[in-house]
Amino acid sequence: MSRYAPTPEVIAIGQINISGNVTPANWWKHIRLPSGRPDATAIALLSEIVYWYRPTEVRDEHTGALLGYRKRFQGDKLQRSYQAFAEQFGFGKRETADALKRLRDAGFISLDLRTVEMLDGVKCSNILFVGINPQAIAAITTPSSVSPESNSNNAISDTAITLKRNTPQRHNGTGDTPNVDTNTEITTEITTETKNTIGASADASAPARSARQEYSPEFEQAWQEYPKRAGGNSKSAAFKAWKARIREGIKPETMLDGVKRYAAWVRATGNTGTQFVKQAATFFGPDRHFEESWQQPAAPGGGRTTGLPISGFSEQDYGSTNFNW
Repeated sequence: MSRYAPTPEVIAIGQINISGNVTPANWWKHIRLPSGRPDATAIALLSEIVYWYRPTEVRDEHTGALLGYRKRFQGDKLQRSYQAFAEQFGFGKRETADALKRLRDAGFISLDLRTVEMLDGVKCSNILFVGINPQAIAAITTPSSVSPESNSNNAISDTAITLKRNTPQRHNGTGDTPNVDTNTEITTEITTETKNTIGASADASAPARSARQEYSPEFEQAWQEYPKRAGGNSKSAAFKAWKARIREGIKPETMLDGVKRYAAWVRATGNTGTQFVKQAATFFGPDRHFEESWQQPAAPGGGRTTGLPISGFSEQDYGSTNFNW
């Protein structure tokens, strides 16, 4: 009998139909808290989000031929509340919201708050929609196979996700949304600024528009100072967020100074060129990360006993976050 012949237990397990989330082993190395410990809450939530974004095959029921792929949810993004995530995994609501924000700040997901109109005409505000950054996910799942432009050469392209033989469906500007009619209105600034695709593909998909984009000299200087990151960093999305802050009365010098502090902090923590550098659109977004102090970790013997953070999750007081449930 071979050493690798299956035991009765192995055969029994093989007969169980196991389905659900997959958590790649590499995630435990890359998704970590500032203390250096794996961020188990964030990892569990990310595995659930990735599950919903994995396409399902559509095959011909007579021939078995692959017709195409479809998504598991109805809208343009996954609609799920903080409470639903919390109840599914047994986490606290605040614990769940903080972990999702850490994933967002690291560039793995986006969090959009929208106002949607129900079928009975009642409007509900602050409905959470969760987007995903496939390139950032690939970078921490199979790091050796990912390059900044790899998202344009995936085996399953964006056109392959659409059924080749599909019946016409009713759509709106953002896609059909579960339990709402087709009038889905984006009302918050965070939605406006993050609805663009995260990463280099946002610019690559519209080269003509990008070629006509004119950036202000102040933004160009800030862009040159901004730390480089793996997984792409949309310049046009960053400029849109920059202009939104200018309209709010923020001076360009304030944001430029924030970029310089953040760049120094990234260098000090050893995160330059990693996917843990914030998306520039997030940095200039409504949370105004450019106003944070970004104090560099103290040197050994300077009163701080812990080492540098292993991951790029910033050392922020997530307990001060305000949420609209």
